[in-house]
Amino acid sequence: MKRKWFYRLATFALPVLVVLSMPLFPILSLPKGEPVDVMDMSLEDLLKVEITTAGKKPEKVIDIPASVVFVTRGDIEKYGCQTLAEVLENIPGLYQTDDYAAQNFGVRGFWTLIPQRNFIILVNGVNQSDGLTSGCMLQHINLPVEAIDRIEVVRGPMSVMYGTGAFFGVINIKTDMVGAYRPLKLFSVSVGPGNTHKLFTRVSGKEKGFQYSFNASYFHTGGLDVPYEEIGDPVTLARWGIKPGDRTAGQLQNSEKYFNFSGRFDGFSFDSSFTEADRGMITLFPSLSDGSIQNTRSLRVAFGYKKDFSYKAKLDARFCYFVNSAGYDYKMLYPDFLGVQDDGARAYNAELNLFLYPSSRLDITVGCNYRKILQIKNDLTVPALGVTLWGLALGKGESGITRSLFTQVDYKFSSRLKIVAGFRLEQTPPYTMQFKKGHIDTGDYSILLTRYSYTGMQYIPRLAFIYNLDSRNVFKLLYGKAVNQPSFFQMAEEGYFPPVELPKPEPETIHTLELNYVGQYSRPWWVSASIFRNMLDRLIYRTMTVIDGRYISYYDNVGKMNTTGVEVTVQTTPGDNFSVELSAVYQYTVDMRYKNIEPGYSPRVLGYLKAFYSFNRNITLAVTGNYVGPMASYYDDTLKPPDRLGRKVPGYFLLGANLRIKDLFMKDVFLNIRGSNLLDQRVYYPTTSNNYLFAKKGTIGRGISLLVTLGWRL
Repeated sequence: MKRKWFYRLATFALPVLVVLSMPLFPILSLPKGEPVDVMDMSLEDLLKVEITTAGKKPEKVIDIPASVVFVTRGDIEKYGCQTLAEVLENIPGLYQTDDYAAQNFGVRGFWTLIPQRNFIILVNGVNQSDGLTSGCMLQHINLPVEAIDRIEVVRGPMSVMYGTGAFFGVINIKTDMVGAYRPLKLFSVSVGPGNTHKLFTRVSGKEKGFQYSFNASYFHTGGLDVPYEEIGDPVTLARWGIKPGDRTAGQLQNSEKYFNFSGRFDGFSFDSSFTEADRGMITLFPSLSDGSIQNTRSLRVAFGYKKDFSYKAKLDARFCYFVNSAGYDYKMLYPDFLGVQDDGARAYNAELNLFLYPSSRLDITVGCNYRKILQIKNDLTVPALGVTLWGLALGKGESGITRSLFTQVDYKFSSRLKIVAGFRLEQTPPYTMQFKKGHIDTGDYSILLTRYSYTGMQYIPRLAFIYNLDSRNVFKLLYGKAVNQPSFFQMAEEGYFPPVELPKPEPETIHTLELNYVGQYSRPWWVSASIFRNMLDRLIYRTMTVIDGRYISYYDNVGKMNTTGVEVTVQTTPGDNFSVELSAVYQYTVDMRYKNIEPGYSPRVLGYLKAFYSFNRNITLAVTGNYVGPMASYYDDTLKPPDRLGRKVPGYFLLGANLRIKDLFMKDVFLNIRGSNLLDQRVYYPTTSNNYLFAKKGTIGRGISLLVTLGWRL
C-alpha cells in the first residue's frame, strides 16, 4: 500500500514540479549540434534524412524500397525510455513478451520462441545473432539507451541485403555517430525502486581526423516481485512445492555490464563491444530458492575499410568476429537441486560490397558474404530429470558455413519514378553435428554423428516501385522474399532419439507484398500508412510422430501462416513547442494448419502514442502510450490431448511520462524523471513452452515504476 501511494504522489508531482520550475529557466534557442527529435522535423526534412541500413550505403528515406522508422538520440532523451526493450516496444508493429526465461518481440503478428529470430538486430552494422539459436538475445546485447545515437528500423523482408534471418526486417542501433552531433561527454546516475540503479559514461570526439566514441555502463535491478498464485493455479503450484504466499522476490534479479569502443580514421573503422549479464530466470519449473541464474558473455570485434575510387565507384569491406557464452545454474523443485548448462558459439563474418554509379539514373550494388561458425556447444546436466549428460557440438574439424552473392539495381526512369530490383544466392554446405549422451561423472557416454546435407541454393528476389507525387507525397509498392535457415539448436533433436532417423528441417520462407505511403496534404499534419500481406511457409515447429511405439517430438517444417495488416501513423505539430504522434496497427493472422483456431502470440490490434510539450528550452514533458491487444498462447498438438499451453491473456495499455530538466542549478547538469506504467496496469504475457508447467495464467509484467536520472552532459 505504501508503494502505491508513493507512486501516486510522484506521478502527481511531475507536472507540479514543472510549473514551479518554469520561472527559473529562460526561453532560449536550441544550440547547434543538439540531438534532433524526429517529431521536430518537417516532412520534407524527414524524407531527406539519410540512413545506411537499407542498402548498406547512405540513402534518403524517400528513396528506400522499404517502410522505414528511425529513432534519434533526441527522441530517446525526451521520452526517457529506460531500456532498449522499452525503446523497441514503442516502435509501431513491435510488441513484447517476457516468459521469465527471455525477453522477446513479435512483429507484424508473428512471434517465435527463440528471441528475435524473426528479424536481425545490428549494433553499428554488426550482426548480434548468437550463432547457436540464430536469435538476437537482448541479454547478449545489453545496450544502455544512453549510448544510442540512432536506431534505424527497416521493415519487410531484407534477405537480399542481409541473408538468412531478415524475415521481417533489420534494426540497426548506432552508437558511433560522432560526426552527426557535436562531441559528447556524458555521465549519469539512475536510481529506482526494487534496488534498481545504473551508472553510465560516454566520451566521444574528433582529433585530427580520428573520430572515436567510448560507452560504458553498469545496471542492476532486483527484478519483479509477484505472487506465484497470480501466474499459476494453486493445485499445480503445490505439486512443485510452492506454498500459498510464495513470491518471485529475488528470483528475477538482473545485473549487466557493457563496454563499447568505436573509432574511424582515413577510411578505416574499428568497433568492439563486451557485455556480461547475470540474469535471474524461472524456467520449466518454479524456483524455491534464489532462482535460476543465467550468466551470459559476448565479445564482438569488427574491422572495416571504405574506399572511394571515384564518384562512380566505392568499396566497403568488413570483417567481424564474435564469441558468445551462456552458463545456466538451474535452481528449481527443491533447495539442493542440481542443474547446469553451458552453451555458446564462436564465428566470423566477412563481407565485401561494391557500389557503382554509372550514371545519374543508375545505381548498382554488388556484394558477397561469407559466414563461418567455428564452434558451437550446448552441454546440459540435470540428474533429477534423468539427464546426466547431453551435449551438442559441431563434428571434429567441422564448421557451419553460409556463403552468398547478392546484387541490387536502382534505376530512375524520371524524377518521380524509381525501380529497385535485386536478388541473392545463398547456400549452406553440408556439415556434421556431434551429440554426446551418457554419464558425465564416469565418462561413460556415447557419441552420435549426424549429417546436415540440405545444400539447395536459395534464390531470394525483391522488387520495388517508388513514385513521388511531389516532395511531400511518396508511394512505394514493394515485394520481397526472405529466408531463415534452421539453427543448430533446431537441428539437435536427433541426439535425443538414437538411432531414429528424423526429418531435418529446411529453410523457412516468407513472401511479402506491401503498399506504403508517406505524405502531407496540409500543415501541420502528415501521414504514413502501409497495407501488407505476409505469406510464411515451411515454418519450423515441434511436431509429433510415433516410431516403434515411441512418441517422439522434434522440429520440422510443418507451419504455414498468412497475415494481412494495416499500419497507420499520424503526426501533427500544431505549435513550435507541442507535437503528437498516433499509430495504430491491425493485423489478422491465419494459421493454415488450424484455420479455425486463433494463432498464438498474435494480437489483432496494437496502438502507440507519443506526445511532447516544451515549456521552454530547458524543461520538456513527454508522454508515451502503448496498447497491445489480447493474446492467446500456443496451440500445441504434441500435448495429449492437444491444447493451449495457457489461458488467453487480456490486452493492456502502458502509459509513461518523462520530465526532463536541463541546466539544473548549473550549466550542463540535467535531471530526468521517467514514470512507466503510470496506470499500474496488470500486464500479462502469454504462457510459453518455457513455463507452461506452472504459469498457466501467463507471466506478469512490470507494474508502476519510477526512474530518476541525474547527469552531466557536455
